Amino acid sequence: MSGSEFSRQSSVINLAAAQTAIAAATEFARGKGVALSFAVVDAAGHLVAAARMDGAAFITLDIARGKAFASAATGGNSGAALAQRYRDNPMVWGNAGPLGSGAPMLPAQGALPIFLNKIFVGSIGASGAPSEIDEAAVAHGIAAIGGTSV
Repeated sequence: MSGSEFSRQSSVINLAAAQTAIAAATEFARGKGVALSFAVVDAAGHLVAAARMDGAAFITLDIARGKAFASAATGGNSGAALAQRYRDNPMVWGNAGPLGSGAPMLPAQGALPIFLNKIFVGSIGASGAPSEIDEAAVAHGIAAIGGTSV
């Protein structure tokens, strides 16, 4: 067997793209009249960039990071899908929640994976508004960098 049979294409989101996604998500949130926090993690769950809008509660930044971390830790699942997994199996997710590398895993709507050129590069999470608005804001951020969430 050659080594290429075991190779896997991977990449990580860079700081410039993460900041652009957050800026676009922030503008979306402003347009909705809400103050959110955002966190972008790479495909391994490491924090790349984060921001808390003026007026957003201090805890929202940690929640946004936990949502993004859970998405990355599960290989790019959306927060909505992870929330359903939690409802289906609360024992597992209740115990997995505190796990993480510097961030808790928070299986909740408001996080989406980031795919660039069909490659999973990270996740972005938001917190501070109803979950549907959090998710719409991060989707707007992903679109701003030419990415997709699937």
